Amino acid sequence: MPTSQSQKAIAAIYDDIPETSSPALAAETRRWTPVYIVASPRPTCGKTFLARLLIDFLRLDGNIPTAFDLDPNEGALTDLRPDFTVKAGIADTRGQMALFDALVVGDGIAKVVDVGHGAFERFFAVVEETGFVAEARRRAIEPLVMFAADPHPASAQAYEALRRRFSGLVMVPVFNEAVTKGKKLREQFPFVRAAAVPLQIPLLPPTLKVHADRGARSFLDFHDTLPVEVPLGPAFELRSWTKRTFLEFRELELRLLLEKLRASLQG
Repeated sequence: MPTSQSQKAIAAIYDDIPETSSPALAAETRRWTPVYIVASPRPTCGKTFLARLLIDFLRLDGNIPTAFDLDPNEGALTDLRPDFTVKAGIADTRGQMALFDALVVGDGIAKVVDVGHGAFERFFAVVEETGFVAEARRRAIEPLVMFAADPHPASAQAYEALRRRFSGLVMVPVFNEAVTKGKKLREQFPFVRAAAVPLQIPLLPPTLKVHADRGARSFLDFHDTLPVEVPLGPAFELRSWTKRTFLEFRELELRLLLEKLRASLQG
């Protein structure tokens, strides 16, 4: 019996899929490459932390993602994941072309785009002007907006404006308990499709975050093996937290996969 909202959404999709669905059709739906656009119009909302988690999650299966950092500030993604991240800019046409050309390359490599709050409006204006979503899908690339939610009214307003502006785009609200601080915000970030069920990032206590942030350490370091330099207690707690968080991303992948499978069957 499914208990979480994510599990209920997945179960609902399963109910609609005929048992005669062939493995070949399921395999076909896996031939898309994700581009995770991590965005928020607000500063200090956990956006870069979310991008960092996504990079570590994508590496879980042995994939090496490419990330693009549109945040010019210190402590940005290029500082936290320098081996996987490049600086990008969209202030001029040259920078826009370089970024969006890289995002529609059919190389099978997952992408993560960390859109700084200062670039939020311009980035989505370029997405619209260039027809990026349609072009990406034509190349079997699936853009997903990972919207880092926070309690400020401007956040919900921007989310709703984007949802109306890009009605066909998968837009997933992400609630980081360290940012939302127990506030019930789900009604302010509605969704109408199973693939857009909100994600919940559990609170990472500051005592654990110190160990996770030390050096160039990745959350992936805590997933299967425990770093010997981290005390055993915090290391086990970080492993548990990481597995819970990565499960949120895994369920998102599954929801999108099932949505594509159902669309293929109906088509």
